[in-house]
Amino acid sequence: MYLTSDIWTGVYSSHQRCLEALQRLGITPRQPQSAISEEEYLRLLEYRLKTANGEKQAEVERRMARLTGGTAALNPATATSEPVQPTPPRLIRAIQFVAHWATSEAIVFCTLVGAIAIQVHHVAHLVHRVSDADNLWLGYVFGSVSEITALMLTVHQAKRSMLIVFAVVQCWINILYYCELPDLTIKITLSGLIAFVIYAYSDLFAVIQRKKSLVKP
Repeated sequence: MYLTSDIWTGVYSSHQRCLEALQRLGITPRQPQSAISEEEYLRLLEYRLKTANGEKQAEVERRMARLTGGTAALNPATATSEPVQPTPPRLIRAIQFVAHWATSEAIVFCTLVGAIAIQVHHVAHLVHRVSDADNLWLGYVFGSVSEITALMLTVHQAKRSMLIVFAVVQCWINILYYCELPDLTIKITLSGLIAFVIYAYSDLFAVIQRKKSLVKP
């Protein structure tokens, strides 16, 4: 058995990239050590060889040759007798993992959700400030519905113009939250916001329906 925490070095840029490649191949490492068999390891190397180049290509070919007893064809331009690079310390691997995660879609999504949570709080307090009923929870419902629009527009890749308009509206909401402006201004802004939200969801629904109609036989 081969540990994925050991075999990614010299073949992939990070442990996470290696795990993603295994997932694409339909290979599930055995837990708790995250290990794969020799056959699965060879499949991974064959898959990596399709896109590898330079030093990584040479390393993949050397490992395939060792696994197959020298029967795997080597590229003369990359076949060398250089030793396999040693596995870096755990701290370095941990730093590499964090660096990879920081550039992934996950951190972008988490950051967006955090920004939305802040805006929900701002909108909720604006609604509470101008509402006749003393119900803060109603403000949070209003804020959640309106601010999740940003997430929906992003996920469904809405028009760039709509995203720009929504960003300008969010900037104005922050100004209303931090500055003392007349309640009438806040009421007009909130009315316009909910109207924009309804329009945005209607437009998204229409786009989704058009896409569904295009894929139907």
